[in-house]
Amino acid sequence: MAEVYYYVPAYKSDYIVECGLKLSVWHDKEVFLEGTIKKCISALLNPKDDMKKFKDDSLRCIKMELPSEYCYVADKYLFELGQSKPELMELYYKSIIPIESYIFGLYRLPECLVTTTVISGQIYIVNKAQDTPVLFNNSEELYLNNLLEINKDIYENFEDMILYCFYSRLAELGNILKIEDRTKGIAIFIDNADNIHAVGKEHAKEYAEECLKEHANKHAHVIDKNNNCKKKVYTIKIPYFNNNTGS
Repeated sequence: MAEVYYYVPAYKSDYIVECGLKLSVWHDKEVFLEGTIKKCISALLNPKDDMKKFKDDSLRCIKMELPSEYCYVADKYLFELGQSKPELMELYYKSIIPIESYIFGLYRLPECLVTTTVISGQIYIVNKAQDTPVLFNNSEELYLNNLLEINKDIYENFEDMILYCFYSRLAELGNILKIEDRTKGIAIFIDNADNIHAVGKEHAKEYAEECLKEHANKHAHVIDKNNNCKKKVYTIKIPYFNNNTGS
């Protein structure tokens, strides 16, 4: 049996628990499955996979306990993007697998395609405080954690890679100062956005050097002369992306 979740209007929830969800009425998607077009109810594997609905008091979350043969899991983001980029729809259809074959964390936003009418006795109103799955907070968080762990195993300095790219982008936007020495393989990022904008880009290097001097004398957090804000200095190893070791 598969346990999946679906949001319905609160004022209809008691009726739905008593009478069920008729596929011909409640289907919200038609997909190509097993050689034919089938109507589907697009459900969730975790109520928190749609936080907007989770917080909406006008909706009630129901849990459906269904035979696994009527449930498939697909990558919902591929479907959403495929509406404007049709070339992605082929990838969406390739992502559809039986729910029994799905590994949690495989898709960032999984949807469960329910291909049957759901009858009374298979539906229960969810108590958000007690009935939400506790194995993981939501599918997106699990997906990101899995992706990070996979890349940590592949790339020796993966943490430096992502931090370097992130802070470098902030530096491009002018929100942080960057000084790097490629011969030593070290990049210094100085977080003090207010003063960066005040001194202007033409004086950024001089300001950065001044910050480093203050940082050396007063450790990680430095109050400026006007007592306005703190400077934070981050030291990141410059990563290389030409092999799997990151070095």
